[in-house]
Amino acid sequence: MPRTGLRRDRNKKFNIRDHLCYDIYWTLIHRLGTSVVIMMQTRSIAGLSATSTVGPRLVLVALLFNMVLCLITTRAGIHISSATVIVVELCILSAGLFTIRHRISPRAAQITGVMCVFLVGIKLINPGLDLKIIHDVGIMYIFYELGMMSSVEQGNRLVWWAMSIVIIMGLFELILPNVFATFFDEWTYYVDKGVIAASTTNYGNTSFFISGQRGGEESRTFLPSLLGPHRVASVFLEPVSMGNFSVITFAWCISTKADRPVMKALLFALAAACMVLGDSRFALGGWVIMIVIRILPIYRSSFFVFCLPILATLGLLLAGSIHELPGVLPSIMDDDFSGRLLFSGRLLNYWTPSQWLALAPSQVYTSDTGYAYAINNLSLPLALGLLMMFAFHKATSPEAMSMKAMISVYMATSLCIGANMFTIKTAALLWFLYGTTNAVRSLEIPGGRLPVETTRKVARPVLAAGLRSNVREW
Repeated sequence: MPRTGLRRDRNKKFNIRDHLCYDIYWTLIHRLGTSVVIMMQTRSIAGLSATSTVGPRLVLVALLFNMVLCLITTRAGIHISSATVIVVELCILSAGLFTIRHRISPRAAQITGVMCVFLVGIKLINPGLDLKIIHDVGIMYIFYELGMMSSVEQGNRLVWWAMSIVIIMGLFELILPNVFATFFDEWTYYVDKGVIAASTTNYGNTSFFISGQRGGEESRTFLPSLLGPHRVASVFLEPVSMGNFSVITFAWCISTKADRPVMKALLFALAAACMVLGDSRFALGGWVIMIVIRILPIYRSSFFVFCLPILATLGLLLAGSIHELPGVLPSIMDDDFSGRLLFSGRLLNYWTPSQWLALAPSQVYTSDTGYAYAINNLSLPLALGLLMMFAFHKATSPEAMSMKAMISVYMATSLCIGANMFTIKTAALLWFLYGTTNAVRSLEIPGGRLPVETTRKVARPVLAAGLRSNVREW
């Protein structure tokens, strides 16, 4: 239809689809729009790859920096205090915070501000409150957001890198313990940090961590005749984190499908090797509970994820009340798994409401019981609020749903016997991996071309709206 005809009859309904010029016009616009969307998507992917490499690198730094500081202490004779370790950790967190600065939502900033003001206010009432808890919560948030900037594939590559380093250093420590000790004097490093008192007697007369030997009546659980009493700590320098690493890797394996079956089986085997090398009974128990939870549909329930740590706390309280010793301060009677569980229960049962609300310090140290550490420094209401935000945060994939349930299992069990799940050595890896399972997948462009389905869903509605506008003006 000539353009003059359109001008003469503006009120007549005009159906451009009946004319060949529309087909040509739409084809040109469609191809042009497809090219624009491809270009925008390519830029988006390029920007993602530029920032996502920071997260895995920071996780590896968090995993290895203690080993490097121990090497410096041993070989160079330089005193490494706890202040030095704190500075290094703050540098890692600052780098992560700078990387995610554009991802911090106003809501997250508001929650963080309110929590910090609340804890500082409680600190004025309870001088025994440890503000390090802010650092511990910060690790979770920062590395989760770093994981959100990456992908499951990158998370899987990180797990393999970490596992390779841990196994190599673990075998070095197991096969050549004396040579290993000449490079990494763990005992001196932890005495300098203040973790081990200088007056503590080194009964084993070794350079390994205080829990690096099974001695006396207590023997190894796994392969005692083959591996002897030594518990391998590898890059973590203490065996507890070795067991935690095994549990985290296992949780990743049963939650994701990033590997071929053969590689997945190999990763399972290496995680089991970490459990055996570190002689971690906790890891064995964590594996069993995770398998049971994973095969049940209940792991998809956010309410279950929320309730699991609470049920563990109630179980400890019940055990503590049954084995209560009136008038006696709680202490570790037997330094084993059951002894630590009983100590945790007795301490929680011994508390008054002031300790539960973080208004008074605990009568006994809380470093050997995670629930007491978290509650006495956060207060029960704030601890429940943070748990609720984690549990009811919407999972964006089946992998994220499973990983969240496995983290709840890890949290519920680990906090029963200590606060080690807050250490950056393993916490950075855990929350980064959880973030990768929630990361938004970018559109795939096979062979550099945008898929037809994506073109129709993304490009066509926008272009059609613009075309209708142009037709009306025309």
